Amino acid sequence: MGAAQSSQNVQEQVITPSEPGTSVQFSPSLISRLSSPSDPSSSSSNSPDDIVRRRLAAESANLRSQEAEILSKINAALEKENLDREKPGMSSEVLGKDIEQVREKVERLREKRLNTSRGVREAREGVEKCYLTNAEKPLDCWKQVETFKSEVAKLEQAFVKSLQ
Repeated sequence: MGAAQSSQNVQEQVITPSEPGTSVQFSPSLISRLSSPSDPSSSSSNSPDDIVRRRLAAESANLRSQEAEILSKINAALEKENLDREKPGMSSEVLGKDIEQVREKVERLREKRLNTSRGVREAREGVEKCYLTNAEKPLDCWKQVETFKSEVAKLEQAFVKSLQ
């Protein structure tokens, strides 16, 4: 269709050697065309290919800038949504403080157990000594058993109070 307009109807004459040992000769028009610089800036800058290339480059730059704007808007909207979703009591600082309070409570409970379990431990040792010394008369250890029971009851009450 448009091939006749865009192609030049130049007939070039190429001479082929009849003998294998002879040199090849080219037409002067071919030599001049090959020796002339084919710089695109020297050719006409208004060719249809150049116009299309410039339009494509401009359009792709425009699309890239629009894409960057859209991405920045999406990121801003996501940040806002995440901040709205975050509950006021769920920040990392508040959680860190809560963890520290729980650690302090655990340490206090450990100390209380050590202090209160001393009485239970001493009462238990008293019961054991009594049974060992009175192997034939275990009923003589009723005072040590009652002391042990009262210490255990105190420990149980302290534990229940600590849970409240």
